Amino acid sequence: MNLGPAEILVILFVALVVFGPKRLPDVARQVGAAMRELRRMQDSVKAELDTVINPDVPPTSVAETEEPPALEEPDHSTLPAAPSVFDAPDTDDGFAGPGSFA
Repeated sequence: MNLGPAEILVILFVALVVFGPKRLPDVARQVGAAMRELRRMQDSVKAELDTVINPDVPPTSVAETEEPPALEEPDHSTLPAAPSVFDAPDTDDGFAGPGSFA
């Protein structure tokens, strides 16, 4: 079931009209919690079916198979300093620089 942007906007508008702006965040939290629970149940049923269909293969969880990539802090000490506006060479282009509008 694929929902496009137009369908999502219609659903959100109908939910806003039906539930009102004060109750809409609570309803969204409840829907999100129900979706998470359904996904958990779906994953457990899928894992159980996999163990029944393939009894020789040991079950693996998603957490064991996917490792988050290690984040490295970049070393900014080797980068050159940013040039200052006031260090620019003088050019006679008719613009005197910041503060020259007076």
